[in-house]
Amino acid sequence: MHQDPFQLFGIQHLFTLLICFALILLIPLYFRNKSSETKKMIGVSLSVLLIAHTFEQVLNTFSFNLAWQEAFPLHLCDLSALSIAYYLISREKIYFNCAYFWGLGGATMALLTPDVEFAFPNPVFFPFFWAHTLILLGVFYAVIAFDERPFLKDVHKVIGVSIILMVFIYFFNLIMGANFWYLMNKPEADSLMNFFPNPPFHMIILIPIAIAVFYLLYIPFWIKDMVSKD
Repeated sequence: MHQDPFQLFGIQHLFTLLICFALILLIPLYFRNKSSETKKMIGVSLSVLLIAHTFEQVLNTFSFNLAWQEAFPLHLCDLSALSIAYYLISREKIYFNCAYFWGLGGATMALLTPDVEFAFPNPVFFPFFWAHTLILLGVFYAVIAFDERPFLKDVHKVIGVSIILMVFIYFFNLIMGANFWYLMNKPEADSLMNFFPNPPFHMIILIPIAIAVFYLLYIPFWIKDMVSKD
């Protein structure tokens, strides 16, 4: 069966991005002024979708004959999905913080430079975009509907958690022959990492960029705080 290759920022990619970002913004805005019970119910529903899709990805590992290591939900976006899913049920702030910085950075980059080889209707195409859209939808729902936000101290906490996890993931990759967080190899599809040195030297650039992105993601709230003081 002939399959068309995925074209980065081609018509299909741009149309898909339009749909994804419309859902990410419009759904939280629609429920922003609803009752607390309604917002809680929608939050729990999003959590169920996130958890269900994470387990579906585990099953897809075997359905699509992917590397068995992919059955472990240890990609940064997997951890983002589980973090925001747990937050939407528990409302524990640390899980929002992790999902906010990991999810906005990782899932947005995944949508913009997706690690997919073939265009729709390849069976990997829809689950990939659906999964990353759900993560961002969960984060934006927390910010818009629940008025959640990070503070500067939260940036530092998430950087610390990320570095500790990165060390764990690196050794897990070494032992299991995996490539979570792309610590061992670059993505097969085109991405910004194409311009980085070959692994493991790409980490020299990747880590400072990731930290810089965390601070950039905090800037809107810093500006809001500065304006509020005036």
